[in-house]
Amino acid sequence: MPLASPDIQNIIIGAPSQVAISDYVATRGAGTFYNIGYTIGGVMISYKRERFKLSPDQFLGNVISEPIKAEATIKFKMLEGMIENLRLALALPAGAKTGADPNFTLKVNMSERAIYHQVKVTGRGLGTTKVRTFTSWRCVFQDFEDLPLTKEGAQIIGVTIDCLEETAAGDTDFGRFIEA
Repeated sequence: MPLASPDIQNIIIGAPSQVAISDYVATRGAGTFYNIGYTIGGVMISYKRERFKLSPDQFLGNVISEPIKAEATIKFKMLEGMIENLRLALALPAGAKTGADPNFTLKVNMSERAIYHQVKVTGRGLGTTKVRTFTSWRCVFQDFEDLPLTKEGAQIIGVTIDCLEETAAGDTDFGRFIEA
């Protein structure tokens, strides 16, 4: 089958994206998503696979390469320093935040158990509406970058989110890209 001719219309330049987060509600259930606001530096979605490779003495190269572990992460920096963004980044439950707008207290308990979320990243795509959406239904906030408290810069909240496989529905996946 011949390859399709190249088409410059298939090149996506820039990707002004939006990140929205919801509490985990159910297997691939539609949660109530909260838009985290402006980000800086883009949004990175990464997939990594560890493989078992076998190279018999009779061959110079590998003859088997089977996946044995997979990881997916979403990494971004939140530019809006709202206490809700800080709560999410520190993987704290909703009850850790008390108060009323604009005055809040955030109780940080480092022994908190895992709190699962759904994450949706929307950006440019090639479909009818030129929108591509990545959704991961079972995620945890994994890494929290150093929070700068300096006079010459914004308080940027950098996070890495660990995407877990959704297993309850029998149709396992880390997430899905939808082109619409």
